[in-house]
Amino acid sequence: MPPAAPAFTRESIWACLPATTRGQPVQLDAHPAGKSFLYTNGRSVIIRDLAHPELATEYTGHSFGVNVARFAPSGYYIASGDVRGNVRIWDATQPEQILKAEYQPLSGTINDLTWDSESKRLIAVGDGRDKFGHAFAFDTGSSVGEIVGHNKVVNAVSIRPCRPFRAVTCSDDMTVNFFNGVPYKFAHSISDHTRFVTSVRFSPNGAHFASVGLDGKIFLYDGATGNKVKEVTDPDAHHKGGIFALSWSPDAKQFITSSADSTVKLWDAETSKVVNTWHLDPNASFGIHHQQVGNLWRGDWLLSTSLSGDMHYLDPKTGAVARTVTGHQKNITAMTFHADSRTLFTASYDGNVRAWHEDAADAGATATAVAGDAATTTQVQDLTLAAKDDDAAHVIAIDMDDTLRTIRGTAFAGAATKLPAQPSSVAAANGGTRYVATTGGVFAVSASGATTPVTTAPANVTVVATSADRMHLAMGTADRTVVVAALDPATGVVTNPAVAKFENSKGAVTAIAFEPTAGNLLAVGDAGGKILVYNIADAAIALNQWVFHTARITSVAWSASGNHAVSTSLDTAVAVWSRAAPMQHVMIRNAHVDAAVSAVFVGDDVVASAGADGCVKHWKIAKMPGSA
Repeated sequence: MPPAAPAFTRESIWACLPATTRGQPVQLDAHPAGKSFLYTNGRSVIIRDLAHPELATEYTGHSFGVNVARFAPSGYYIASGDVRGNVRIWDATQPEQILKAEYQPLSGTINDLTWDSESKRLIAVGDGRDKFGHAFAFDTGSSVGEIVGHNKVVNAVSIRPCRPFRAVTCSDDMTVNFFNGVPYKFAHSISDHTRFVTSVRFSPNGAHFASVGLDGKIFLYDGATGNKVKEVTDPDAHHKGGIFALSWSPDAKQFITSSADSTVKLWDAETSKVVNTWHLDPNASFGIHHQQVGNLWRGDWLLSTSLSGDMHYLDPKTGAVARTVTGHQKNITAMTFHADSRTLFTASYDGNVRAWHEDAADAGATATAVAGDAATTTQVQDLTLAAKDDDAAHVIAIDMDDTLRTIRGTAFAGAATKLPAQPSSVAAANGGTRYVATTGGVFAVSASGATTPVTTAPANVTVVATSADRMHLAMGTADRTVVVAALDPATGVVTNPAVAKFENSKGAVTAIAFEPTAGNLLAVGDAGGKILVYNIADAAIALNQWVFHTARITSVAWSASGNHAVSTSLDTAVAVWSRAAPMQHVMIRNAHVDAAVSAVFVGDDVVASAGADGCVKHWKIAKMPGSA
């Protein structure tokens, strides 16, 4: 019997950006053939196509945060190291990503690792109780030398790509250590830097290696002996800040450096002259998010990463930035879909709001940053669509800094409205009225920004939603109650505070959504992972079979036809439900690392979901539940 066809397929991953930490380098790596590159964020290893970075996949096999991943020179395997000292080696050629081996070479975080040119041995470096580095065999994990000589955390390691093998490491103890191999034995220590040494890399031909540090200096050494050749400096064009990363050109004649001064410089190794400088802070704002903390040079591709996670493709011929890949770096906290413009709006823990154009061919790499005078740097709690009659806004956002902001097009419009208390949910009514659930009660916010308490609202309201016709307001509480109020169709003010009341949820109400066609059905998700659908016309339960999540419901949304709904949960799953056949459903388990936060229909059978992994994923449902 042939295997059953999958109930769903993942159409795309709009990948998160690299995770960064101020003052520390970011490790990027590329496939030996130059087809793809990879980086890490949280527990995920993200692999993206170099030519088309909107094409991405992920590896989520680690149980703890991943700091670094490297392709084997053979291209067959990837090794990744995490904050608990674990190294996982897994298949890079098949979608199953089968685990080849797992070792724990260090007791603390792994900051960098590297393969030798034969893809047989690795060195991992970082922090640990008894050592800061370990050299081991790929297939057995047995030791192939000692990485010693440092007395503080090691930041980077590189192995000479030709025999006789050599290895170099660099550390916060301001030294570079040189090792002969194999087996690797300490040869000597180099103390040319005066601050933390952040990166050290052998040239592709093995003739030299170079080191960079937070002192802004670059040193070039002989690859076979470790003797210093020279300090690479150009008095007219040197970096004005610490240097975090260095990458060599394929011909070993040039290299690029990325610096805290928000520039990337292309150097000629022989003449020590700067050939090109890319300024990644075009407005000279000196914002720390423009600091360049990682880079990559593979084939014709030059990339540099900002502290914000944005990845810049650099053109060495023109000295221009060819393109910038954007997205989210932190976990996504809210999402909504503006169907008229086919734009997906997402917001994250760090306050970034992004607009993704669904129909753009490169949508997964070209998110538009929603900017403006009212931009925020605090967590966005919720996003919702504005009412059709609201000429001032398309999307409403509420933030942890107790403000409400409006988005028109892909920019913040007008000034932020200060709220009386910390908000948790927002819903839009007609007449420019917005209802906000806060820790201090429910407030109505007018188009002019005036806030008025809704005194008839129940206590402890956590979530709010309005019907598609903006005639009803539903309020869900931490006390397991849902109250539905009637709204004036013109002004959006409450005319009847309790059209219906429901007390059937088994936990605090955490998500709520009206069916968009008739508007009489209300889906309510709770902290216990259950979803009930109520008919507000007769104040009765319409459906009680949507109960297959195992943790708190984080969102629920209906399809445009009202025949299906989609939900997300802390159990990491995305579920698609049928209204006509309520026992039939499609469960997408492990849709996101840590938690699935929000999901919406962007097509009749296509769902977009967002999660705590900072990624947006699209799922094609092969057969919608309840369909013939």
